[in-house]
Amino acid sequence: MQTTQEKPQSPWKLVLIGLLALACGFLTMNFHHILRTTHIHLSLAQHHKTTAFCAFAGCKLGVDGLAISESLPSVKSAEERLADEKLANTTKAMMARICGSPAIDGYAHVVPKCLEDSPTAKWWAEYYASGGKQSDLVVHIEKQADYDGLAVYWGINNKKSSVEECAEHCKRHMPNTVDGPFKALPCNAFAFCPDDVCFEPDAHHHTKGDCWLKFTEGPAWPEVNMRGVLPDTYRRRHSQAPAAVQWQSGVLLPPGVTLTNGTWGPRWSW
Repeated sequence: MQTTQEKPQSPWKLVLIGLLALACGFLTMNFHHILRTTHIHLSLAQHHKTTAFCAFAGCKLGVDGLAISESLPSVKSAEERLADEKLANTTKAMMARICGSPAIDGYAHVVPKCLEDSPTAKWWAEYYASGGKQSDLVVHIEKQADYDGLAVYWGINNKKSSVEECAEHCKRHMPNTVDGPFKALPCNAFAFCPDDVCFEPDAHHHTKGDCWLKFTEGPAWPEVNMRGVLPDTYRRRHSQAPAAVQWQSGVLLPPGVTLTNGTWGPRWSW
């Protein structure tokens, strides 16, 4: 009887089987490490993509690597939008000037009706009509400055002890309580003399405590008669002028409206 003789295994096949066994063992022993390394590489790739996106979109990365938007504005309510619009319109009225500079010709051309119809005066009229009070307006004071305006309350002999007290008088003053060409206008500006005598390039003699209550268009952008240290050119024109302005001035503004630096008025070049 014949017997079948098994062929010997090829050495190369044995080598291949051995390599496969080693590979399987390696993968089995290092499975968790490979998964963790792959996750790290994927996380880094995602991080780089998110960083690039935020650089373009204006966001920032959270602690978990997720993008947090900084560029998307919050949606305002109807009340907030209405308040923003109201403040914008108020600021516009506090900056407007349609009747020109009163002092351009020594106040000769001033027309009270133009001032009464100005955006500034109309805002005050609407403010009063809606129940607004002078006392709720915000006082802004600048030392060593003289703001221009039309007198709604004569300053000579209207004595106050400080510029703050003068400002309070302006806050109490109401239109049509004192006679004069500008009696229908509110007080929204003031000037106070703190020294024994305060220089002003006009015909009046101004002494300590004088408090002038004024109306000016665009009180958030006041016309400035004098401010700070007076230059030599000014003092050569006015030999009695001091080295620095003595007057203290200010305005009343609605809450939220910012006082600007203003502009030089015609009196600066008198």
